[in-house]
Amino acid sequence: MRRSPTGPAAAAPPARSSARRYGPVLCRLLTAGAAAAVTWYALGRPAEFLRTGAPATGRESPRTGTVLDLLGTGQVLPRSVLLLLALTAATVTGTLVARNLPEPARAGPPRRPAGAPPAPTARPGPDRAAGGASSNAAQALSPRSPPPPARFTPSAARIPSSAAELAPYAVLISAALQGHAVDAVLPLTCLALVLAEFLATGRRRAPGGCLLGIAAAVQPALLLFVLPAWWWRGRRPALTAVALALALGTAARLVRPSLPAAPWHHLSAPEARSALSVLLRLGLHGVPLLCLWAAVALTVAVLALRRCSRFHADGQVLLSLAVVGCASVLLSPAAGPPDLGWLLLAGVGRLGRRPEDRALWPLAAATAVLLPGSVLIPRPNPVNSAVVRAAGVLLAASAAAVLPFRLRDDPLWQARRAPAPAGPAPPGRTLPPLLPPRMRPGSRPNLLLELLLIQICYGIYSFVRNAPPNRSAAAVENAEQLHRLERLLHLDVEGALNGWVLGHTWLLDLMLDYYRVMHFVLPVVVLAWLYRTRPARYRTGRTVLFATTGLALAGYWGLPLAPPRLTPGLGLRETLAPAAVLGPEPGAFTELSNQYAAMPSLHIAWSLWCALAVVTATRNRWVRVLAVLYPSATLLVVLSTANHWLLDAVAAVPLLAVGCLVQYALTGRRLRCPDRDRPALSRPG
Repeated sequence: MRRSPTGPAAAAPPARSSARRYGPVLCRLLTAGAAAAVTWYALGRPAEFLRTGAPATGRESPRTGTVLDLLGTGQVLPRSVLLLLALTAATVTGTLVARNLPEPARAGPPRRPAGAPPAPTARPGPDRAAGGASSNAAQALSPRSPPPPARFTPSAARIPSSAAELAPYAVLISAALQGHAVDAVLPLTCLALVLAEFLATGRRRAPGGCLLGIAAAVQPALLLFVLPAWWWRGRRPALTAVALALALGTAARLVRPSLPAAPWHHLSAPEARSALSVLLRLGLHGVPLLCLWAAVALTVAVLALRRCSRFHADGQVLLSLAVVGCASVLLSPAAGPPDLGWLLLAGVGRLGRRPEDRALWPLAAATAVLLPGSVLIPRPNPVNSAVVRAAGVLLAASAAAVLPFRLRDDPLWQARRAPAPAGPAPPGRTLPPLLPPRMRPGSRPNLLLELLLIQICYGIYSFVRNAPPNRSAAAVENAEQLHRLERLLHLDVEGALNGWVLGHTWLLDLMLDYYRVMHFVLPVVVLAWLYRTRPARYRTGRTVLFATTGLALAGYWGLPLAPPRLTPGLGLRETLAPAAVLGPEPGAFTELSNQYAAMPSLHIAWSLWCALAVVTATRNRWVRVLAVLYPSATLLVVLSTANHWLLDAVAAVPLLAVGCLVQYALTGRRLRCPDRDRPALSRPG
């Protein structure tokens, strides 16, 4: 009987609270439930019959290459099987990833230099003491390289583990929202099979290449993992995987000869994410297309295999598998958004010279995998839509062959972002900020990361703003009631201002140009100025701007309101055309967005934000005067061009105030602070 250790080293860990104990479990259950509901609803969508013949013939056939077509379209039993398979694959993937996250290297023997013979190590025997899951998996993978160290503490990886376990469900939900829930089942299952082949540990014997063979039979590009299996597991598992993949593939052909090897007719589809699809969109065809694709894929595969060995020897097992998986995406002639799950797995690699730069790569990888192009580009055209569709393939190729991921003994791998210095608590504040100190730093953030966040938020803003259904009757009725309220309060100044401006053509053109340009240009200029000169104020102002915009979107959903120029009977307009003509494109700028999103006025809210940010960040008197005049000019423009009511502008004031309160509750920072708290600018050495 083993004696229990005593002493300080054997002290029992402190008991966790109920919230910290059951919070991650509840989060996983809610995410799994949301994934199940969304996927169940979307599983039948790809099974709808699509017209493939001429419209005159009326011939219809189901979409080929989908799992639901193999099991039977539109039935409850196949949908249940697919849903259970998808949730199981997500659970297995998240668990394996969470248990094998890399940890910083401890002090120990120096790493083996490149080219030196590997040091012999013994295979882990059954009498070995049980260690961390990451250490066991690495030792089972490679008997020739030193195993990665054990974890520091169980709580050190609690937050990353939760995020890693939720990532497969995010992939499933994203694929369902993009209309490819059925196509996401097989890639996610193959991902789980490959990870289980290399990372599964326990009392039972290793899979021995069987799981890898099943995955390669479904996706032949995964045969690239045969070489890592040969290096780390031996010859027999690798040959077993190849033999099983060939046997299952041949059996599938015999059972169903009409099953296509790859949906070649879908290569040019917008949802295609393979390297061959990117080259096809560039205008290449025939033999040059195949030669260039083969050369690029083989080059990336060779480089990925070399980097795989390097990262595996360093103890980053997940990253070593991810780079090979990203190379398999380029080897696959037809790949979709769900196949980029390997790119999301490559997000465990660390890049950047500052802790502020570390989040750029995971966010870029997650954006390419999870978000649809309609969110990233609100107004797509052939150029920018092609760039967005090719972003996932380019990032996968970079992760496999180019990006210099840091090793664990690199000091920059272990660097953490310092929290903001704790100053004196503001008078009258009793509750601490909602965000922890490490999530509210005062240093300058990464520029590319901020641009990516702004683009994502603007895409979500455009999507939500234009998503409400056409409720023109309710919007016009609300506008008439608001107009009667303004007449009761003697605030109906829109008619007089609009009539005066329509009499001066040059002034009308100037105001329309102001309305088009300044609403977007000035906030960007203010953000750039704060980022360059006052990083802490930039973070504060950015949070206020995002919170204000999010609250305005809620108002657009709950209260549709027509602007004065779209309210019949008033005779107000923003052009010199007759006011009675109200076509589908009634204005100079409103065809770009929801025409009935007038309450509250974001033009006024953003202009007030610009003035508030500038006035609280500078002591220059003339700059402050210009900042105060900007909301006044904006108010005159939106009223004169009949794009907003006066009460729309009044509602923007409490909206901005609530945005400031949200920022204060999150970070505990006020917009106004003395100059001594302003961080000094860092000069390049």
